[in-house]
Amino acid sequence: MEKTKRKVKNKRKKKKNKKRKEKRKRDLTIHSVLKKEYREKEITNHKREDGVVDEEKTIGDTSTAAPPISLDDEFPKATSMGPYASAGWSDLPIDLLIRILHLLELPEALAFHAVCPSWRSASVAAGGAPPRRTPWLVSLAAEPPPAGDQQRRVRRRLCDPAATSELRNLLDTERTFQVSFPRGQAVACCGASHGWLIMANELSDLVLYDPFTAALIPLPPITGFASCIQGVYGDEGKIVGYRYGCYMIERVHDVQSLGGYFYDKVVLSGPPSTCRTVALVIHLDGKRLSFARIGDTYWQQVSVIRRNGDSFADCIYHRGRFYAVTMEGILKSWDFSGSDKPRKKTVIAEDDNDMFDDPVITRYLLSTPWGNLLQVRVFLDTHQGNNVRIEIDRLDLKSQTRVALSSGKALRGHAAFVGQNSPGILSTKEFPKLRPDCIYFTTPRLRERHAFEHRRNQWSGVKVYDLKRQTLEDAFPSGGGLYGTICPLEVWFTPSLI
Repeated sequence: MEKTKRKVKNKRKKKKNKKRKEKRKRDLTIHSVLKKEYREKEITNHKREDGVVDEEKTIGDTSTAAPPISLDDEFPKATSMGPYASAGWSDLPIDLLIRILHLLELPEALAFHAVCPSWRSASVAAGGAPPRRTPWLVSLAAEPPPAGDQQRRVRRRLCDPAATSELRNLLDTERTFQVSFPRGQAVACCGASHGWLIMANELSDLVLYDPFTAALIPLPPITGFASCIQGVYGDEGKIVGYRYGCYMIERVHDVQSLGGYFYDKVVLSGPPSTCRTVALVIHLDGKRLSFARIGDTYWQQVSVIRRNGDSFADCIYHRGRFYAVTMEGILKSWDFSGSDKPRKKTVIAEDDNDMFDDPVITRYLLSTPWGNLLQVRVFLDTHQGNNVRIEIDRLDLKSQTRVALSSGKALRGHAAFVGQNSPGILSTKEFPKLRPDCIYFTTPRLRERHAFEHRRNQWSGVKVYDLKRQTLEDAFPSGGGLYGTICPLEVWFTPSLI
């Protein structure tokens, strides 16, 4: 046992040393770029002062004075600079700033955007953030541990309000960043789409939130679901609770609690830059589907499942339309391109599962970079060591059929990220630290909880499923934090500065 512990400890130590070396190498690269640019600028300034260009001397000339030993020496304050020195960090050439930006990892690259107007301009010119990065895992942070007990982490319960979020990345699993929420607190992560988090705030209302710019865009309030939510107001006209359900029973829920379980998932049709952007939400235990546009004051219902045993499992925006799949495998689509109500279509009327097949635990939809719409089916399989088996189908929208794919080839060597987020599929050639033909899951919302009542729930936490080996493992070596067990408390999020 002691020998195993020493091995684990040595492995972690080597990993940390490797990261330190990589950071030192990156810092030295940035330093050398700055140094080279400074030398070139000094030579140009001397030429302008003398009015003479001596090409033989300047090209490859190494007889100039030794460079300063620090960046502070290279870029001193304006009050102490000579006639040839730079005016400061904000006056660095935009092409140099872009080169520096591309050397940074998130969130340092996102902080770059906020330094000053000239750096922000360089960030925009470079396309916002550096080339695509892996998604960040966002979860609501637990409250600090009690005084005198700093070693113990307090598990955050469902619906507990949080003032900060916790961010982690698969490329640097040991580092954690915290971002504060403006204007109050959040009670749930309900989605992530086009560079925005979709959160339920302290009143259980949905808001779009950019954690790096602190921008907030409100969606219609929870009372905008008029068919199933009714506000309860106090003497001063302030909302104090909600009645919830199809029949508006007399029980009054507090303003925070509904945000934790009323919303299943929210997706956007695009960045919320125009009022035409549509938000689609699965809610009321997966029984209803509603939408709203940016700037609307209420939600409009587009679909209701009245049949017992069925509910919406997932929804996605794919090639100009929204798609939603139910637990029984029914696929429907909605086209919002017209000015009237969305056009609804049943694409696949029923699943062709045999009644003797293993039960389906949940389903996901994936939009691939090569244009296909895929369905991920998760089965309860007691013959597997982790109790689950995953199969992937291509949904043929023309013939309205499912086409079974080989699990080991369905993702074409890519890695997929699924959960409450708009799913992402990344090339493992571009991101070699990601595992090919693997799916990274956040905790799923288990409709069929009884399937795990007498078995250990292998889905608890953030997992990675290897489609070729059919194995389910922790995505983060340390387990990844205090995440959900039977419903998601976290979401994959890809930032965007555009």
